[in-house]
Amino acid sequence: MKRIPKTSRDFQAAERREQILQGAKELFAQHGYHGTSIRAMHKHIGITDGLLYHYFPGGKQEILETIVKEAQESRFQQMDELIKGIHPGQPLEDALYQFISGMVTKMLGDRDFLKIMLRDSEQIVSGDKHFMSDMVLQRLKDLTAALARRAAAGEIREMDFEAAARQVISVGMMVVMSQVTAINLVQSDLDGYLRKMVTFTVSLWRK
Repeated sequence: MKRIPKTSRDFQAAERREQILQGAKELFAQHGYHGTSIRAMHKHIGITDGLLYHYFPGGKQEILETIVKEAQESRFQQMDELIKGIHPGQPLEDALYQFISGMVTKMLGDRDFLKIMLRDSEQIVSGDKHFMSDMVLQRLKDLTAALARRAAAGEIREMDFEAAARQVISVGMMVVMSQVTAINLVQSDLDGYLRKMVTFTVSLWRK
């Protein structure tokens, strides 16, 4: 089937849709889902009454669901790329640092979205509300397998590889939480903290 080229109107519609999603995300992050009215969206985004419903007939709920769904699709792909970096030809400390720092960078790249998930995840009615947990659990499974391969190659000792993988991911999640909440247990430069924790953790695996 011959593909029909997109017109300038199509591009304008896509840009307007993205503008609505971005503006709504900013408001949800700042004021919460319930604290954000449709009128506030119109004013913040700079659109007329009714235009929002043209793109999102389901209103505020549909916008929230769309923000989560599109974030899900993007982050799964990004995390898959990170786990591929843990290969046998690279020192384990370097591989784990790249993995965990990459995970932190990807998650902190959209702090508004993280704030929404922390505050308003219960407002999400679709199955996508659990995607961040599913994403981390899949990475946990992949990291567990990667550590088992390292042990088989004699680089680290035999141990509970799932617990070890959870330990590594927990370091990254602590950094993320310290940046989007008032609870900061890191209290140092993030890069230095991650390197120190990875080096310390791997040293324990070699004893």
